[in-house]
Amino acid sequence: MVEEKDGISKEIEHLLEERAVLRLLHEYAHAMDYGDEAGWVDAFTPDAVFDVVEVVGGRRVHRESGRGDLADYIRGYPKPPDFRKHVVVDPLIHIEGDSARVEAYWLLLQRGNADGRPLIAAFGHYRDRLVKVDGRWRIAERFAEVEASTATS
Repeated sequence: MVEEKDGISKEIEHLLEERAVLRLLHEYAHAMDYGDEAGWVDAFTPDAVFDVVEVVGGRRVHRESGRGDLADYIRGYPKPPDFRKHVVVDPLIHIEGDSARVEAYWLLLQRGNADGRPLIAAFGHYRDRLVKVDGRWRIAERFAEVEASTATS
């Protein structure tokens, strides 16, 4: 017999939590790509860390700590019509109570410079630590590894 909590089986409860984590990952991307600065910052805990490092060479691209730094970062991030798309691919979600770890690939798509054709501007790997606060998942730590990028150092 499947153990139930409030009429919901543990397996279904786990799937619902995974779905809520996926929703957070997608809300983060939508907010970033369409200029919803408050929504993007709200995807993080108040003391969150967002750290982006190039895999080859180990150069730190940027690092923010806390909502003030995060708000400053997103304020300067390109907004439409300078369209960019963050795509989360193949997330592996591990939930233990009110904390979770997520590993996923990511792609950054953007409009090409002169011709406007789409291009993959960068790709890499996310390693996230999430916590559930007041019934909602938030990013406590996001470590983004840039494995390839069209940007020059």
